[in-house]
Amino acid sequence: MSGFTPSVLVVEDSPAQAKLLSACLLQLGLPLVGPAATATDALTLCAATWPALAIVDLGLAAGHDGVALAQELRQQGPLPLIFVSATDDTVLLARARALQPLAILPKPFTITSLRRMVELAIYGQARTPLDWQAGAGSEPASAQWLFVRERDVLMRLAVADITCVHTEQKHAVITLVSGRRHSVRTPLAELLLSLPDTFTQVHRSWLVNLNYIEYVDPLASVIRLPGTVEAPLGRTYRDELLRRLTLIS
Repeated sequence: MSGFTPSVLVVEDSPAQAKLLSACLLQLGLPLVGPAATATDALTLCAATWPALAIVDLGLAAGHDGVALAQELRQQGPLPLIFVSATDDTVLLARARALQPLAILPKPFTITSLRRMVELAIYGQARTPLDWQAGAGSEPASAQWLFVRERDVLMRLAVADITCVHTEQKHAVITLVSGRRHSVRTPLAELLLSLPDTFTQVHRSWLVNLNYIEYVDPLASVIRLPGTVEAPLGRTYRDELLRRLTLIS
């Protein structure tokens, strides 16, 4: 059908992860089916709109796990799958692999890895960032500059100068290598979409720029950044951070 845009089902019971997945898909210009927090909700949504792709959390809290839901959906029709998971349950992972998904992305996954797998599923190839934007002359999603409002003016910040971003109450605080801080209302998940892959999430309320890490203390769960800034290292983000660091001994 001319002008048809494939939709993507998102099944994720973590509100923060569901918001991140949804924001990424909307940035790619793909309509959402959901997000659904339970298998029952997902089945109801698919009865009304059959998706071109399903992104499913393996560890759904209520009722079905992600594999059982995917099996039930596959009984209704062909459906490409991407699983996301923080589990180390080898039995569950084996059941997931048996369905031959496009990928099983470990949490916390990178935005780039998610985008590439979605593009491969929908378009048959990974696209460049320019293809994600509305206009041919648009800049990539991860630009060199961010503009933040300071009173009545817009201040330009070099992305390369940002050491970290963290949440304080209802605001996100952007910290520069100079020590200056800027408070914005944009949610952390949306900011991560606008930042390059040198940034990674290390805690539910912290993003850090890998280029500015001075040291990591896994036992104390602390990351040291310039200006005596210390970021907490969340347990669920530890392995992904260590994987992205170049370790020598």
